[in-house]
Amino acid sequence: MKMDWQQGFFNVLKFIGMFIVYQIGTIPLQMAYLMPTNQIFVLIAFTMYLITTGFMLVLFIQMYSTQLHKDNPAHFGRTKPTKRITRFMIVIVILWILFLALQIWLNQSNLLPQSENQQTVMALAKAIPWWLALDAVVFAPIIEELLFRGLFFNWFFNSNDKKVRLLGVFFSGAVFGAVHDVSSLLGWLVYAVMGWLLALTYAYTKDIRYDIGLHVFNNLISLI
Repeated sequence: MKMDWQQGFFNVLKFIGMFIVYQIGTIPLQMAYLMPTNQIFVLIAFTMYLITTGFMLVLFIQMYSTQLHKDNPAHFGRTKPTKRITRFMIVIVILWILFLALQIWLNQSNLLPQSENQQTVMALAKAIPWWLALDAVVFAPIIEELLFRGLFFNWFFNSNDKKVRLLGVFFSGAVFGAVHDVSSLLGWLVYAVMGWLLALTYAYTKDIRYDIGLHVFNNLISLI
């Protein structure tokens, strides 16, 4: 994998810029949380949300698809569900369930305090549950996987070398943990492990639909 420092720095700026765009897209949801009983206000905010989220989806998908067609040495794209991939996904789902059980135990033992991100999710779940469910189960997994896996690998670890892809898995998870919880090392580690499992799924299957599905599964379980 060859990348000059100037291009690498530019890619970092692009990634930060896309993350800021993603955060801006969540503003309507935060606005609705302030006045959840005002139906007109919520309707206006929801309309804004659909527009901004739709824009982000189109933008992220277009950027990701363009990169795959332009420079794709690792051959990411749509892959057929082979027996090898099926066995891998079964193992990943089992690991994920065990990890969720560990999180529950840590929370019940008061070893893992609720992160600011989790507190926000719980507050939104009480105020506007239908909106949070739509965002968490449908839109957020797609956008976050495109950003933290698809675009991230294309910009920083665009290689068919297995060692490079493993580095991509590590840094993808580390960054994912950092943007979700930096209040404690354990809190960061929880989200980093999620990111590592998602990144490993993407790197192994080479098809972003699998890690999107896994992300949807996690968020759906979290809401139940």
